[in-house]
Amino acid sequence: MKRCWWWLLGIAVLFCLYGGAQTYACDCVPPRSPSEEFTKSDAVFSGKVVRIYETTRKELEIGERVSKRAVVFSVDRTWKGVNETHVVVYTGFHEADCGYPFEVGKKYLVYAYDDTDWVTGICSLTKPLSHAKPDIEAFGKGKPPTQHVAAEELKEGRWNPFFPYMIVICVIGFVAFLYVVQKRLQK
Repeated sequence: MKRCWWWLLGIAVLFCLYGGAQTYACDCVPPRSPSEEFTKSDAVFSGKVVRIYETTRKELEIGERVSKRAVVFSVDRTWKGVNETHVVVYTGFHEADCGYPFEVGKKYLVYAYDDTDWVTGICSLTKPLSHAKPDIEAFGKGKPPTQHVAAEELKEGRWNPFFPYMIVICVIGFVAFLYVVQKRLQK
């Protein structure tokens, strides 16, 4: 019985020493005015969400690959940073990871930041277009985008260029395995 307690104590000590994985939470500063947010943002545009998909991208500030939602917009008006008819903006999955809850078919005013890709979240002033009247009054009407980009041309982010090579390696490995098994059965 004493031995069991020592094992339990040892396991408890190991758990305490491990400490767990590092986690990140969403912590927003108080919201800025539309003009301040406009100045801080790298892109400001309005558009309709045409598609949302999961993707993996490297987060520079934490050095890890994390899953994000990629949101494809059909751009109606642009004020800053975007001139394409379709753009992809990345965000988290939910508010806990600062993700903005975009919905397909709805229109938004988007404040985005350049982090090798366009990124936004709940800490920006991104909002449904129906709630953006004060912002649009502060910026003016904006202009329509002039560079045509089809939504299908945008990178999905899910395709791995090494995938075909991985399939070939698996097939070669399987054939080699069958060859070895056949040789052993012939002996």
